[in-house]
Amino acid sequence: MFSQDSIYVQVFRSKFVVRNVDSGEAIEISRDQSYASPRMLVADFTMAQHQLKEAVKSVRRGLRAPAILIHPMELIEGGITQVEYRTFVELGLGAGASKSSVYSGAPLSGDGIKKAIREYKH
Repeated sequence: MFSQDSIYVQVFRSKFVVRNVDSGEAIEISRDQSYASPRMLVADFTMAQHQLKEAVKSVRRGLRAPAILIHPMELIEGGITQVEYRTFVELGLGAGASKSSVYSGAPLSGDGIKKAIREYKH
């Protein structure tokens, strides 16, 4: 009950996929395309933060602020820029995370997500 949830967020152009690794509960949130950009995953930070915060609330189960791992899934050819990286970290913190980290690579599973959160160095 007092443990910290591990939340895995996959960011796509048109949706967030948010999963509580500990409970297995997941939700998919369609993103408001009126604020979309063909060049960036997060074109309107305030809207994205609001949508992610609501999604995280719906999968949280503990009392402590969760650790969130954000995984951009599209528009990352050539790597994640410093500006994008900072945007994703701030997005996670704004959604209520005690710790927000960013991952780039193949999709992760439960133990891989927890390991990525644990080993994250900022």
